[in-house]
Amino acid sequence: MTLQALISRRQRALFDAWVRDPLVQVQVEHPEWLGRLVFLDDYDDGIEPERAGRRSLKNVAIVRRPGNPDENASVWVRAGYSSYQKAWLAFVNQVYGIKATSTDLAGYNIDHLLNKARSPNKAGFIRVEAINDAVNQAWGGLFERAASNPEFSANQKRLRRTMSWIIAAKLMDQPPPRGPNDQQGIARLVQFFNRNGLAGDNPQRGLTDMLQFAYRFR
Repeated sequence: MTLQALISRRQRALFDAWVRDPLVQVQVEHPEWLGRLVFLDDYDDGIEPERAGRRSLKNVAIVRRPGNPDENASVWVRAGYSSYQKAWLAFVNQVYGIKATSTDLAGYNIDHLLNKARSPNKAGFIRVEAINDAVNQAWGGLFERAASNPEFSANQKRLRRTMSWIIAAKLMDQPPPRGPNDQQGIARLVQFFNRNGLAGDNPQRGLTDMLQFAYRFR
């Protein structure tokens, strides 16, 4: 299996989990909560985070349970931890037995699913995954920059967060609209979500509300 195939499989597995249950976590306050919060469909208080190689659990934590690792294994880093690409590569080696380097990640960014600037004092733990480079940069330069505006003081006080329409779109290689008034860009995303089983969840409203909130100070 190539690294690119692995990335695609993990992206789809996480997206499908979010379609089934919108409470999929992307940020927690401490690794000790991962076992309780990540596997909502099968609560197991006995799941403990494990180290990624020799890295301290104060910086990097792997959480997994038996079964398909695309669905049942993830890696989380402290928001202020800088070596998250190496942590993800260590996770792939440890869980999948695939030894890869940064060169093998051409065309991808290893990135926090939630912008780390939104974690209070960079203290929370955020899930990291491989994201299409161009798509990740586009979202970072538009929505994420706006959503991380320091004027949103309340927006930087939460230590638990779940996946959103925006995170799901970025994960699935969907470019961002130019803003809350980009009806064509929003319609494109709405069609994507409708095709993937979310028509009944009103993606039009969800996307528009998030964009309007993020862009209110721009």
